[in-house]
Amino acid sequence: MAEQQQKKGNGLWGWLGRQIGYVRKAIRADVTRKVIHRRQHVQEAVLPDQPAVRLRRTVIDEVIVEKQPPQPPPDTKG
Repeated sequence: MAEQQQKKGNGLWGWLGRQIGYVRKAIRADVTRKVIHRRQHVQEAVLPDQPAVRLRRTVIDEVIVEKQPPQPPPDTKG
């Protein structure tokens, strides 16, 4: 019992790996989109002639605002 094995990811190297993972996720995140509203609705129905079969429909409604990059000023030289 004196030799306790640490779980994978504990200690200094595990902490450092988690921090690197957080940074990688932040870099890859899409910041040009912002979800204003999200609603998920699930409907289920059992077939009358086959009670072991169940139909499921999932509908996701989202309102997304696209952030557009700033447009360069028009060239006024003529």
